[in-house]
Amino acid sequence: MRKWEKKRFWQTVSVNPIREGSGYEIYLDEKILNTPKKAPLVVPTRTMAEMVALEWRLVDKKINPQVMPYTRFVNSSIDKIKPQINDIRKLIIEYGDCDLICYRAESPKELFVRQELAWDSLIKWSEKELNAPLKVYTGIIHRPQPSKSILELEKHVFHMSIFQLCALHDLVTISGSLILSLSVIKGFLTENSAWEASQVDEKWQIERWGSDTQAERANDEKRTSFIRAAQFFKAC
Repeated sequence: MRKWEKKRFWQTVSVNPIREGSGYEIYLDEKILNTPKKAPLVVPTRTMAEMVALEWRLVDKKINPQVMPYTRFVNSSIDKIKPQINDIRKLIIEYGDCDLICYRAESPKELFVRQELAWDSLIKWSEKELNAPLKVYTGIIHRPQPSKSILELEKHVFHMSIFQLCALHDLVTISGSLILSLSVIKGFLTENSAWEASQVDEKWQIERWGSDTQAERANDEKRTSFIRAAQFFKAC
């Protein structure tokens, strides 16, 4: 495909392994699916290919990219992540140096306790499993983490493929935490548990000040995006 077409023009969608090399291509009838920037849409696993293919099979009359999240993940991986992979890696690592779970409330005590319950196990996990001990601070002023720990976190990020980085980028930017995101992709927390842990402060604010329909809808959309990013990473 040369671009995102407005109307459905194909009858069948198929997944085919690449004859020479590794990966899978997706065909709309006899046409190979390309990204919006006309790069070949080649994915590393059949699972991922089937996720994308299903979205194209479900298109009725018009293409709506907003309801095709896995296609958008693949397009972003190839068209956006690949050309600026080092910048994306750097952005993700920067979250580790100011990670959400390392900053605790000065007051009230109840919020501080909730943060401890949600995040202390992740601090211990980071030290034990990622070899990255982190310092915990009170307040919101940025204070750097040990350089050795940041270097260790880099090791867990720099080996990832463009598809994995695309998923991790969304997990990190949505949650505000590299550690939480790594805990999901490495199986320490489920995506639902990680999402709940990322929402400690937000839930506290809602309990105190209430919420509204628009804010709730936005939060639900973020939660859905977070879970989809985790599912996409697993498909890599």
